[in-house]
Amino acid sequence: MLDRNGFSKKTYSQIIDEMEEKTKELFGEDTNTKAYTPLGIIIRVFAWFHALLWEVVERVYNNSFPSTAEGVSLDRLAKLKGMTRLPADYAYGQIQITGTANETIPAGLVVGTKTGVLFETTEDCVLDANGVGNAEIYAQETGSAGNVEAGTITEIVESDSNVSAVVNPEPTTSGRDQETDAEFYERFKTYPEKKGSSNIEGIRAVLLETAGVRDAIVSQNTTNTEKDGLPPHCIAPFVFGGTDEDVAQAIFSVAGGGIQVYGTTVVSVTDSQGTVHEIGFTRPETIQVYVRVTLTKGAEFPSDGLTAVRNQILNYIGGNDENGNEYPGLGLKQNVVHAKIVAAVLNSVGVDDAIVELSTDGINYVQNNIIVNANQVAKTTYDKVVVS
Repeated sequence: MLDRNGFSKKTYSQIIDEMEEKTKELFGEDTNTKAYTPLGIIIRVFAWFHALLWEVVERVYNNSFPSTAEGVSLDRLAKLKGMTRLPADYAYGQIQITGTANETIPAGLVVGTKTGVLFETTEDCVLDANGVGNAEIYAQETGSAGNVEAGTITEIVESDSNVSAVVNPEPTTSGRDQETDAEFYERFKTYPEKKGSSNIEGIRAVLLETAGVRDAIVSQNTTNTEKDGLPPHCIAPFVFGGTDEDVAQAIFSVAGGGIQVYGTTVVSVTDSQGTVHEIGFTRPETIQVYVRVTLTKGAEFPSDGLTAVRNQILNYIGGNDENGNEYPGLGLKQNVVHAKIVAAVLNSVGVDDAIVELSTDGINYVQNNIIVNANQVAKTTYDKVVVS
């Protein structure tokens, strides 16, 4: 039923009770409606189909609200706020190619990891006199599985007589799975209004939809003098994630003319008239978080329980696990809350109790929150989370 308290679905048993009551009202109180009677069977058949209809009505009602909507319904509600679901994205990086000196290795060389994650070069690579060169690579499939550790891309999938070895000196990054309903709604709750506007909220909105960007804060100084380290009449984006070029282009697409876009990273953007504009933004300082967990294990603690606990912590703070999967975790200016980590650990299967200690240097551990300022972001990696 729908009333001032919201929608309440009728259950299968409630429908049967109401149908039996109505049957006895029409045919007499002595009418037999037990489940084994013909009339009782008919009642239960109709009740089953009615229950299905109530479930559909409940789903329609829930899909009217962002907090309970799912799938396409959530997508449509989010569009009213100028949002779209973040799609899956490809991981990218660079490989070092070793082979025949002075030879050109055409774009399209397929390489991969021993676990079968495949990448493809996107540019021709000219090997130097020592037979060494570098080329940009993109994963062949979208998803976080494309974020692999340095030194793991060593397989030459499609052989080239001029290539003898490949390796990635740095991890590949920015691979992302399609945003889930839960992730989309969390972003919806804090997403700024007026996307497309040149004010700071509109700039942040565009940045949050830029590929690879995890979080953004946009400050401004509207006075005639320097304030809080910002020059007069400027906007100052702090951006976590995304390539410099993509971030600069996103800011330029909505920034108002005649206003300085200030930051420690400056990228030149050329407009449609060929005029070059200097777009500035600042990358946050990354606070490396070390976590030490001592568990009291119960009888149901699984064989992979230590890894599961560690991944719960990675999921909260953010960082890469041992397989190269990246957890987004916390954003800019979000403190590492000790109690939330304790709660995540205690919610893990087979954990009876736990002592959780945090550190920013791997030496001095405390059981307190780690404070993160506006120009900072907290991150960790699987090797910094020790669970025993």
